[in-house]
Amino acid sequence: MNDLAKLHALAIEAAQAPSQLILSGFRNPALVTEHKSDGSPVTRFDKEAERTIRAYLAERQTEKWPVLGEEFGADPVDAKYRWVVDPIDGTQAFVRGLPTFGTLLAFEEVATQRALVGVIHLPAAGETYSAARGLGAWCNGERIHIAPPREMKDCMISIPAASLIRLASGEATRTRLNRITPRWRCFSDCAAHAMVARGSLDAHAEFGLCRWDIAATEVIVAEAGGVVLIRDSAQEPGKYDSLFGEAQAVRQIAGLFDFNPAS
Repeated sequence: MNDLAKLHALAIEAAQAPSQLILSGFRNPALVTEHKSDGSPVTRFDKEAERTIRAYLAERQTEKWPVLGEEFGADPVDAKYRWVVDPIDGTQAFVRGLPTFGTLLAFEEVATQRALVGVIHLPAAGETYSAARGLGAWCNGERIHIAPPREMKDCMISIPAASLIRLASGEATRTRLNRITPRWRCFSDCAAHAMVARGSLDAHAEFGLCRWDIAATEVIVAEAGGVVLIRDSAQEPGKYDSLFGEAQAVRQIAGLFDFNPAS
């Protein structure tokens, strides 16, 4: 793919475009929450933010690549590449006033589902994490790197509660995790993904993700020097499980829980 630098710049601008709109709904007592058919929350800000991103891309990209979005699905266009957008990743956090939500935008090759450009924009923190293949990973214009190799006892591992249950059953999981590291936490949403990319967390595991939840993270963590494992979810057809972070930590966690990526 030619000119990833231009696509990278465009992706950053598009992901930031609905930032003020989103923040106008954050901790707003008038915020109204609805629920989708799967029970997940959605607000008018999710929908308006995706419309804003789609319009921004349509007006400014030189080639009219289609979009796959959480709120409005996939454009009915057969193309080699596409944009993948989650306008508010972590809507539950957003409606509860927690600052861990963000906007995710990726540009990927459709056939391989390999992200070439990715952006995680965290409006409440005022931080934008981004990367393009071969161009490194960045936060607000500064180069970022994953954590250095550490002994597992010194690592901080993040596994959201729902994913923790799927890895193994209750006490057994906690016992196995505590055996290798006492510093595991239940962080969630795209803020946790960004913290892996900048080295604040050593690794993160999450289950039952949609493509828009992981595409941007895939390239950002890889370009920050990390390893990203993705497999098809056995529990939720059409979704994905992921494990990513510093290579040594990822290998040990993968071995502990038999996390094997798709071949």
